[in-house]
Amino acid sequence: MNKSPLLSTLLLTVWLTSACEESIPPAPSAEAPAPEVPTAAPALTASNCAVLTTAQVSASGDDGAGSVAANSQDDDLTTRWSGLGKGAWLTMDLGGSQALTGVAVTWHQGATRQNHFTLSTSEDGVSFTQAYAGTSALSAAVQTYAFGAQRSGRYVRITVNGNTVNDWASIIETRACGVQPVSSVDSGPALPRLPYLQSVGPTSALVAFRSGVSCTPYVRFGPGSDLSRTATATAAGWRHAVKLENLSPGQTYSYVVEACGSTAGVRQFRTASGAGTSRVHFTAMGDFGTGGSLQSQVLTRMAQGSNAGELILALGDNAYSSGTEQEFQDRMFKPMAALLRQVPLFAAPGNHEYVTDQGQPYLDNLYMPANNPAGSERYYSFDWGPVHFVSLDSNCAIGLASSDRCTLAAQKSWVKQDLAATSRPWKVVFFHHPPWSSGEHGSQLAMRREFAPIFEQAGVDLVLTGHDHNYERSKPMKGDAVAASGTQGIPYVVVGSGGATLRAFQGSQPAWTAYRNNTDAGYLSVVVEGGTLSAQFINPSGTVRDSFSLTKTVPATSAFLVSPASSVETPPGPVDDPNHPPASLRFGQELPPADRPEDVADLME
Repeated sequence: MNKSPLLSTLLLTVWLTSACEESIPPAPSAEAPAPEVPTAAPALTASNCAVLTTAQVSASGDDGAGSVAANSQDDDLTTRWSGLGKGAWLTMDLGGSQALTGVAVTWHQGATRQNHFTLSTSEDGVSFTQAYAGTSALSAAVQTYAFGAQRSGRYVRITVNGNTVNDWASIIETRACGVQPVSSVDSGPALPRLPYLQSVGPTSALVAFRSGVSCTPYVRFGPGSDLSRTATATAAGWRHAVKLENLSPGQTYSYVVEACGSTAGVRQFRTASGAGTSRVHFTAMGDFGTGGSLQSQVLTRMAQGSNAGELILALGDNAYSSGTEQEFQDRMFKPMAALLRQVPLFAAPGNHEYVTDQGQPYLDNLYMPANNPAGSERYYSFDWGPVHFVSLDSNCAIGLASSDRCTLAAQKSWVKQDLAATSRPWKVVFFHHPPWSSGEHGSQLAMRREFAPIFEQAGVDLVLTGHDHNYERSKPMKGDAVAASGTQGIPYVVVGSGGATLRAFQGSQPAWTAYRNNTDAGYLSVVVEGGTLSAQFINPSGTVRDSFSLTKTVPATSAFLVSPASSVETPPGPVDDPNHPPASLRFGQELPPADRPEDVADLME
């Protein structure tokens, strides 16, 4: 029997089923399986593509000769997927919904033919939405095709409508590009000071931190869980404050710090609410910078859930006992690290900060707004939703500052104009030395006489202070007495209970005191909602020891939408010589807690 016709038929069948992509001679076997090569190519990488892992891959078909869909994920540039016909498709299943930014593809024979294709995404693998359409470049290298905007999807499909040579779809490797899930765990060498949020406003924020070596770090950030934007430090060094800009008011943002081989795990914060927002939750405490047991108890309670609110007001004596660089490091930033990574802190200086060079380390470590004529961070104001906040430097007012640093006259002139200019319906002022107190130091009469008339004229609603190591709330005060019935007064609240050793009151409770407590450490939690301000003094066990509320008629939102928010522009801070770390950064052995009464004694006074 002559077997030649049968052999010819078999050979023709094999050629048609496994190698018919190249129908134009002389290369009928151009799509035949390539010979095996013992060494595989390295994993696919592509510019502008954070490669996502493909859980499974499928296709509309293949060439029947081994060029299957799985080859597109094997990191082997000698294998490929091939499917016949215009409209042949390959689908990557990512195993779950992901934030997608594009697709990277290495085309078979990409240097000699261009592929016409579309990219589409899907959540369910059935209904696909087109995200990109185009023609590949003549290149054998991997090509990245970016979507116009980030989108969510579990499935990514490449549909090929032929190429400039034939109607085959042939892909060597492909991957979906997206936003890689970022760990909340820090990695690499530990940063000497973890990120802390400063001068957060409605459209900008500062992320401050310190690195172990000199470098120019950057911060990746974005709304929600997105981290596609980047802000880079303006200079190399050890002390950094990277500004995030073009933010939206009242929105949650994620951020990751990349510094000198260190990566700080992802955290989130919220920008300041705009003028049209009627609600804000903030907390306040003073005299907390001990690194000790009471401070730890208060911070543990504040760190639970959303207890700390949207922002924290620090009422002075933030770093005992002298406000040195190492005291700020060991007694403020280390114990507060977890909290300050997610909640911005706005501070006022205490008398203990003034022990060292009139508060210079305080100014070097904190990045506060500088919107007074002197461009000083010692006193400033800012807006958050319906509240206008004013921070004063009471040390300056009582004579602890030299005239080249701060003067009473300049501060009074500024605060009078600042309070008169705001159109926010609520006004809260905070500083260190209390105009009204029955604690160890008693009332600071200079602060009362110089500033209380300004507060009363401007309609200030609440004044928060520290200095005395206790909690005390006055009745609404006006002048030197309790406000008469039917007249508006201002409650003055001492919250010097944040962590320093508590102190006895000097006598019986005065008639002007509404409530006082020297047995509980704790913080003040304040919620402003429309025309009501509600406040609670909360101890470490979560018990509310005092509560009060203020009510007022507030104008319609439109009445204060036109008022510009106070500037949160901040001086750049100290600039390091990138080749020589400042002596102040060479910390010695970690300080013990300032838990004893003598550790927090007010020697200057």
